[in-house]
Amino acid sequence: MRRLVCWTILMLLAATAAQAASGARGRVAWRGELVPGVRIFAYRQIADITGGEAVAVSTPTALDGTWQLTLPPGRYYMVARSFTGRPQAGDYFCYYSGSPVEVVDGHFTNVGFNLIRVPEERPAKRARVSGIEGEITYQDELLEQVYLYVYRDTKSGFKGPAYNIVPVEKGRFRLRLPPGEYWLLARKRQQGGRYGPVNIGDWFNYYYGNPVRIEPGMVRHIRLETITRLSNLEQGEELPFHGVRGRVVGPDGAPAAGLHVFAYRQPQMTGTPAHFSPPTDSVGRFQLRLPAGRWYLLARQSFGGPAAGGELYGKYAGSPDHGIDLKQDQVVEEITIHVQPVSAR
Repeated sequence: MRRLVCWTILMLLAATAAQAASGARGRVAWRGELVPGVRIFAYRQIADITGGEAVAVSTPTALDGTWQLTLPPGRYYMVARSFTGRPQAGDYFCYYSGSPVEVVDGHFTNVGFNLIRVPEERPAKRARVSGIEGEITYQDELLEQVYLYVYRDTKSGFKGPAYNIVPVEKGRFRLRLPPGEYWLLARKRQQGGRYGPVNIGDWFNYYYGNPVRIEPGMVRHIRLETITRLSNLEQGEELPFHGVRGRVVGPDGAPAAGLHVFAYRQPQMTGTPAHFSPPTDSVGRFQLRLPAGRWYLLARQSFGGPAAGGELYGKYAGSPDHGIDLKQDQVVEEITIHVQPVSAR
């Protein structure tokens, strides 16, 4: 009898531990083909990717490209790769464009990786001025009407303004840069524009060779292969929601569709927001996932820079400083943000 009781307790403890586990899981593919043997690396910050300071590393992906990584609740930057040390031509790589990934206690967040294969690249060449040149491609074809983003560091999480944003019309670029280290990304949004989230179907990538070091009098050649976010790699468990929900309405009280709600840590609400919602729907509704804390909210049509004349814009008016307090795992419903056209300057 005592043995049966002990066995029952052990089974209950194991079941409880399984229920309490959290982390991330998903699938890995290259051009539609599921790829085994790739590991997933989770980092607390982007700068750790090049330093090798991973919080956790998965076992190699299975034959069907699936993987799972147990992680404590938190936010992580995630990379899939088939190599350790310096990459070689033919190796697999992907920086997850939806980073940072939120891991919630007791749940597994689904993360899909659409890989590239590291290309052959020409060595740097001597020149009168330093910089970079190269191509932005998609599945080995030059990608037109794409933006190259150049960052001096990773502090912004690659959100908001960059050191330089270069429109690349025909897939080839050449850019003069002073000596130093740079992080390169490419983005092409189906809806156009320089700013905003990378959505399913958009073209994106983080250059596998980041950071790029530019030496005096040298030009580095870069081949930046883009991928698209694929919905079938990102289907999975729906995480419990915590944050704010509500509506954005125009000056006449009518729903304002297609706007984003931004959340800032500071009441000035300047610079890059810490979080932003998907576009409001046809009846002006939004949903914004947020952790605990005090958040300052505004709604607007576009990303980046001061609001332009005629743009719909407005701050949350439910408190004098436009802020709202959220407790751990709390949901605040029926927030209303009123917007109106900005006067032309």
